[in-house]
Amino acid sequence: MAVSFAVTVSFMIALRPLAARNGFVDRPGGRKRHGAEVPVIGGIAMFAGLFAGLLLADVSAESFLSLLAASTLLVVIGLIDDRYELPVLARLASQFAATLIMVYGAGLALQDIGDPFGTGTVGMGSFTLIFTLLVTITMVNAFNFVDGADGLAGTLAFIAMGAVAIVAGPDHPATAPALIVAAATVGYLVFNLPIYINRKLRSFMGDAGSTLLGFSIVWVTLGVSQGDAQVISPVHCLWFAAIPIFDFMTCFVRRIMNRRSPFHAGRDHFHHVLMRGGFTARQALALLSGFQFAYAVAGIAGHFTGVADQWMFIAWAVIGVTQRNVLTRISTIRRGARIRERARARVLAKA
Repeated sequence: MAVSFAVTVSFMIALRPLAARNGFVDRPGGRKRHGAEVPVIGGIAMFAGLFAGLLLADVSAESFLSLLAASTLLVVIGLIDDRYELPVLARLASQFAATLIMVYGAGLALQDIGDPFGTGTVGMGSFTLIFTLLVTITMVNAFNFVDGADGLAGTLAFIAMGAVAIVAGPDHPATAPALIVAAATVGYLVFNLPIYINRKLRSFMGDAGSTLLGFSIVWVTLGVSQGDAQVISPVHCLWFAAIPIFDFMTCFVRRIMNRRSPFHAGRDHFHHVLMRGGFTARQALALLSGFQFAYAVAGIAGHFTGVADQWMFIAWAVIGVTQRNVLTRISTIRRGARIRERARARVLAKA
């Protein structure tokens, strides 16, 4: 883990002067509210940290080579997209190919979804590949969607990886990759969290980083919830990345209902809801991370206490359907409080 962290930090520093010269910067304007050009180097730095850590870990050759190939594909396409803005179909094609590498190279696939309906374990059978593709592409794009506020995608990924490591235990083959990704993510967050001390070194992960994180979470989650190495139900794993999934599904449905492309960028994400209510970027990060931490704890607790899949799934689905309404309510309360504060200030100024 220390190696993964150190390599990520080193690459974040080393790549910074190269980013501007090669056009790997995020320029302010439109939906982008940052005040200056920000290097988009987090994805390749985390990629370097991930594989430096895996080289020293006890990981099978098949898993290592498959993860290397799939992640390289996603990161390369992500870097090209960060620089030139590829069409949606090109990005989806790379995610499709990466999933095939995972399935046929490492043998990781969604063979069953647990017992979400209380009728017994639901196996995927001949639909295993289709559902694996659907789940993987959804998670990859969920992290791409949620990567719109400093520190958010990285913090949510860190929580998910930590939860997987806790339920897997020290001897499970998925634990080392989960902790290595978590360490690389922390190395990136040093340069991305919205704090004063790093504002001159602020960097973004870009699509290269968000797709890498989403794919890595699918990889380790399948490792602990499927096949002979299964230690937890897939239903409980849903809680580990609840906020990115809820955000993605909410935006997806709302955009389709408004007759917009679900992959078209917009200001309808959870962090936008909070910030329109007057929350700062730091406060929105803290709130959403707090929700995700609570959900991860719920998933872990449900697993270790043996709560049935059907109750965990019902609770997860209810929270997912109401999450945006809850955040909207919090935002409304915050907005009302700010209006009252300004009104009192005006009264005091006139007194």
